[in-house]
Amino acid sequence: MPYPDSEYPSILRGRDKRESQRLLAMVPEMLNALRGAADRWDQYDEDDDPVLGAILRSVISRAEGRG
Repeated sequence: MPYPDSEYPSILRGRDKRESQRLLAMVPEMLNALRGAADRWDQYDEDDDPVLGAILRSVISRAEGRG
């Protein structure tokens, strides 16, 4: 294996190094987008779909290492 498992784990799943780097580079932007979606969700009535708000908060929490 040309890379340690921890450096580019997506290579083990069949992605190339360049694709792995692109995915990792997008993570901060994706997390910011999720935070924005969660903030907007909080402005609406969660009684319509409480599951979506819970999913958003759970994903953000896990991405931040809290869950």
